[in-house]
Amino acid sequence: MGKKLIKSSIKTLRALKESGVTDNLTKFPVNRFDIKKVKSHNNMATNTNSVEIMNSKTEKQLSKVTTIEELKDYIKNFKGCSLRNDATNAVFSDGNPNSKIMLIGEAPGHDEDIEGKPFVGRSGKLLDKMLDAINLDREKVYIANIIPWRPPANRKPTEEEINICLPLIHKHIELINPKVLLLLGSTSTYALLKDKTPITKIRGKWFSININGKSIQAMPTFHPAFLLRQQKQKKYVWEDLQNVRDSISN
Repeated sequence: MGKKLIKSSIKTLRALKESGVTDNLTKFPVNRFDIKKVKSHNNMATNTNSVEIMNSKTEKQLSKVTTIEELKDYIKNFKGCSLRNDATNAVFSDGNPNSKIMLIGEAPGHDEDIEGKPFVGRSGKLLDKMLDAINLDREKVYIANIIPWRPPANRKPTEEEINICLPLIHKHIELINPKVLLLLGSTSTYALLKDKTPITKIRGKWFSININGKSIQAMPTFHPAFLLRQQKQKKYVWEDLQNVRDSISN
């Protein structure tokens, strides 16, 4: 009888193991959902702390950067963001660094990653047409992205990736010292305004943001890639571009 019980118990334990059960039975029930939540929360806290520590180090290093060329070299050699591992190029900027208008997009796409310049694909061609319509072009504006490296498969950057790159774009804005910022799309809007209000509700409005101790006026608008899918929205961006252009002459 004893041997049969042992064999039966072993058989049961094997079946449980094959089913994925790895913990011992305890006297009191355990809510595994709560444990997962705690672990997830702890991981988020750890990641947040890690990013804050890394950003503090990045900001200290960037305090010694005084020119655009130095920043370009710094970003080229920056190893804090894993996106650089799969990217072909660090996409830095395009346009006139002396412009009073700075356009900030999300991140490079496939074409931008290959050429090493922002907005050179279909959305870039649309942006050029939009600028031309108000007598502006790339020689009269300055263009950069929140993220200098292309995310795999053109996915949206994660919040952690955005936060890691924030000191880089803050320094970029500081060195260009534009009069106004045009934030292209929800990613750049959230990154710099820290406002998750849908862009449909805040586009065309002026916001004041603090960049390393200086206040700069910024306006969110739709990203050109969005306009390729929703062409009826072009008229709103037309209005936003006009307002930005007129603001630098006031």
